[in-house]
Formats: sequence, C-alpha cells, structure tokens
Amino acid sequence: MATSDLDPLFRLRQSIAANDPPFTTISADPTSSSEAEDDLAVAAFLQFNNPQHSYSLDTPTRFVSSDRPVDLRSIWFAWQKKDVAIPDYIASAQQLNEELASKAGGASNVHPLFFVERLDLITWLEGASEESEYIKGLESDASATRSAQVASGAAGGVSTIPSSAAGVRAGKTIDPRLQEIYNGERRMGDRNSVLRGIKPT
Repeated sequence: MATSDLDPLFRLRQSIAANDPPFTTISADPTSSSEAEDDLAVAAFLQFNNPQHSYSLDTPTRFVSSDRPVDLRSIWFAWQKKDVAIPDYIASAQQLNEELASKAGGASNVHPLFFVERLDLITWLEGASEESEYIKGLESDASATRSAQVASGAAGGVSTIPSSAAGVRAGKTIDPRLQEIYNGERRMGDRNSVLRGIKPT
C-alpha cells in the first residue's frame, strides 16, 4: 500500500469524494451493526469501507493547528459540523469535551478549529482545493519535491557548466585571440531587457 492509502486524512477525503463516508464504532473490527456508535464521546474508532480499515479516533493527523497535529476525532467532528455556525460549533465542541471528560476520564478531547482552519479543512475534504496550508505533506510528497529540485538543478545532482566555459576542456588553454572574441560577445539578458533595453541609471 502507498503511504497515502494509510493516511486517515487522505482516506477520509477519498471516502467523501466516493460518497461512501466512514462511520464511528466502539471496536477496531466491528462484526455487527450494533457496534456502530454515533456518539463521539463513546466511539473509539473510525471505520472505512473499500478497503475496510479502522483508525483510532485519537490518531494524530497531518492537519496542524497551533503547531500541533489535530486528532482524527476533531477532524471528524469538524466535518460533521461543517454546516453549523461557528458559535454553535464551539459550543458543541465544549459539550463534547465535557462528555469525554466524564466518560473517558479526560483522556480524549476535541480540539475546536478556528474559522479559517475549519473552512480550509472542509474545502480540502470536499475536494474543492488540492492544497491546504494547515496540512503537512506526506513523506512521498517530500521525496517527490526533493527529486524535482534535483532535476531542476536547484539542489544536489550534477552541477551545471557555465555557458562561457562550455567550449573549454579542463586543463586546456585558449588562444588569446579566441578569448578576446568570446569576451566581445553580447551577453543575453531576460526577455524584457532584450526587447526594451536597459534603462539608464
């Protein structure tokens, strides 16, 4: 499986796009529909279909808020409350945190997202945007970025040879007359300076 196939945030986005949303359960491997639980204060896992896989609701995701990863419970809660106004969303999060403190002994809680974070998350989950400033890239994305930098010559790889030295072999001297001709060649600038010239300073 690819790294993105194991990422709960990516799986959530895929399931929403396929109109096959996951459901919360009380066990990691639900054997019957009686183990499905809608109450986030009681549920412990988020179960995905096609392929079947469940994640703990306490699993940290790539979504970062206040310099710390947000857990899957908070992401799922934000998605469920996507159509609710911000004051109602925050009040619901506080109520759920109180229920979690009484039922789970305070081990879990919901991190309410700020307006911009919540909007960015919902937009990304719906597929309306491909990038989010709050979602860290996958390791496969980091290696692809590194490969692109090497390919463009920005980092690593083989160093490029300057055009003025392209015809010169290492250790070989150039005829002084030929060097004078090379020095007299016009250096090309960018397109605008070639078309409009350089303004006097």
